[in-house]
Amino acid sequence: FITIFKSKNKVSRSLRILNKCNILGKFIPAFGRIVAQMQHDLFHIYTVDEHTFRAIGFLHKLEKGDLLEIAPIATKLIKTIQSKKVLYIATLLHDIGKGRDGDHSIIGEELSKKICSQFQIKDEEIENILWLVRNHLLMSKVAFNYDISDPKTITDFTKLVQSPEKLTLLLILTVSDILAVGPGIWNSWKASLMRDLYRHSE
Repeated sequence: FITIFKSKNKVSRSLRILNKCNILGKFIPAFGRIVAQMQHDLFHIYTVDEHTFRAIGFLHKLEKGDLLEIAPIATKLIKTIQSKKVLYIATLLHDIGKGRDGDHSIIGEELSKKICSQFQIKDEEIENILWLVRNHLLMSKVAFNYDISDPKTITDFTKLVQSPEKLTLLLILTVSDILAVGPGIWNSWKASLMRDLYRHSE
């Protein structure tokens, strides 16, 4: 299963095939619970599983350089990350806590801890995956709701992020997550705020 995330081919295509054959939900029962699950808000137009596959698809497009015009920073940074596997698994699991009572990010972290224990991956990689699942909304929340020209905003944010590698992973995941919400959700205003938050924090 892990070799899927190391592939140079379309990871989202492989996962979609596993999902259609009902294998993915058997292998990861918590993922089976979000299959065909509708999202009742003003932004998401896809089911949780389809949104997840689309987010993974956007990671692949970033890697290929197809999104250079609309997401230049993420396109550049995805080539520098230490573990592609961490980024792809975190994206697969980032919304796995949806449809349950409580904060889906916190629930998702707990579910991901159990799921990752099945995988033969390093403890440091698991730590980063869990951190990304727990904090996948952090960067967009800060960028779009706080004054990122205020040094305190940046200091508070970087204390939570803890390392340049996590900052890079979080930016790429956030860009892919927003792109996967639906057409027109990502725009130049959001791109500029994300870019400035990344640069100040770096």
